[in-house]
Amino acid sequence: MSEPIKLVITVPSAGMVRMDFAASLAGLISKLASDCMPTRPECGLEVSIDVAMSSVIHGNRETLAMRALESGKTHMLFIDDDMAFDPRAVDILFGRRQSIVATNYLIKNEARDSFVAVGMDGKRVVTKEDSVGILPISYTGFGLSLFDMEVFRKTPQPWFMPHWVSEKKIYTTEDNPFYARAREAGFTVYLDHDASKMVVHLGGSSWSWKEFKNG
Repeated sequence: MSEPIKLVITVPSAGMVRMDFAASLAGLISKLASDCMPTRPECGLEVSIDVAMSSVIHGNRETLAMRALESGKTHMLFIDDDMAFDPRAVDILFGRRQSIVATNYLIKNEARDSFVAVGMDGKRVVTKEDSVGILPISYTGFGLSLFDMEVFRKTPQPWFMPHWVSEKKIYTTEDNPFYARAREAGFTVYLDHDASKMVVHLGGSSWSWKEFKNG
């Protein structure tokens, strides 16, 4: 048998979550406890949960990644507290056997016309009914995303520091700079269309890939 997977499920949070998220997390723990991961039957599995709570989201992520390294985890799964998901999505991500695999989901706006993922061509990536498999991308959100801890060993800190966009006088989110740093360290960022169809972005409403209205 291969060396066991030591997975930490990490939740960066401002302190409050919706029931949709809580039910998804409970469903994932139940599934992992009952049947491990069908796509990785050769591996044993150790699972823990870690939460970092403050209003500084990129600081929470940095803290969680550092603690995952210090405690000897082999993999880290980010689950943002504004996501709901089918627990089977995590097994799909693990089954890709890649260092970085993340999901695509709608940006929270009423138009429902844009996804978070951006391709290597600089254009937004769309997840549709016929979108399958994985593809290399520039970046996406961390909503449901899986990392081999080797990414953090080989990518210099700070990992999640936003960039300042001087022409617009704004900061970027922390995802784009992180993925750029990881690519510079030699890692490919993969988007998983199949897992993406199993996640929903939560807000005052909910944003599912099925509701995409542009094309």
